[in-house]
Amino acid sequence: MPNSAHSRCCYAIALLLCVTLAVTSAAAQQKRKKATPSAQAKAADDTPIHEKIAEGKYELKKQNGQVAQIVGEPWTLYRTNVGYELKEQWIVSKDTQQEPTIIDVGVNFAPGLFPIQIRIGGVGSAKELNCSMQAKEFSCDSAGLHAAMAMERPYNLYLPSPWMLGSIARRAKKVPDKATKVQLVQMVGMTSAGPKLDSFEAEVQYVGEDEIDVSGERIPASIFEIKTKTMPTIMVWLSLEGVVLAMQGSIKPEERMELTKFTKFAKF
Repeated sequence: MPNSAHSRCCYAIALLLCVTLAVTSAAAQQKRKKATPSAQAKAADDTPIHEKIAEGKYELKKQNGQVAQIVGEPWTLYRTNVGYELKEQWIVSKDTQQEPTIIDVGVNFAPGLFPIQIRIGGVGSAKELNCSMQAKEFSCDSAGLHAAMAMERPYNLYLPSPWMLGSIARRAKKVPDKATKVQLVQMVGMTSAGPKLDSFEAEVQYVGEDEIDVSGERIPASIFEIKTKTMPTIMVWLSLEGVVLAMQGSIKPEERMELTKFTKFAKF
């Protein structure tokens, strides 16, 4: 201790006071050191994450490899603080002479690529549809109108989209000849009171293993079959990461939606 400080603390009571202050100061410094990592960790958790981890494109093709019609779904997948975000477009045209119809689609996924929110249509457009999949409620908003439906057990959103069908297929266990019952919901129309919602049941069954060629690369895939009483049966080829590599309906077995482009930037 410097002499000036030592002289000021020459008496026992003053010395005791100095020691007490020193111990208190050291404890405070140690506390700050311990608190710093937690504060930094919290700040890191609060930092928005929007990391591009994959992109690709789906195309509707005939079994001979020709394009059935101009149907494409270019997409990009991002990692977020909640899980994942998908941005894609549905592009449809009957022939090359027709101006294609383009619909913007956005989906927020929880970990495991299970959808929790979906937007169909451009942000702010008159026909924009927003649906939310809460644990106990499925709801949709469109044209300023709202509709909701109470749900009693886990469910999935049904759309003829590879990403939505992939999340349904992942409900099934890889056990041959054993179907898994899955509750599905969808918007079936628009009324003056708001979106019309419906709920129905499907059976998902594991069929076997296969390999799908994507841009010259053979990717392992598990095959699942999705059956409902009112919808066509759909076969889904699913990669280990949960990406649909192909899907095929029972109404037009000569046509198949295929993943024709796929680039992965990070694991997911």
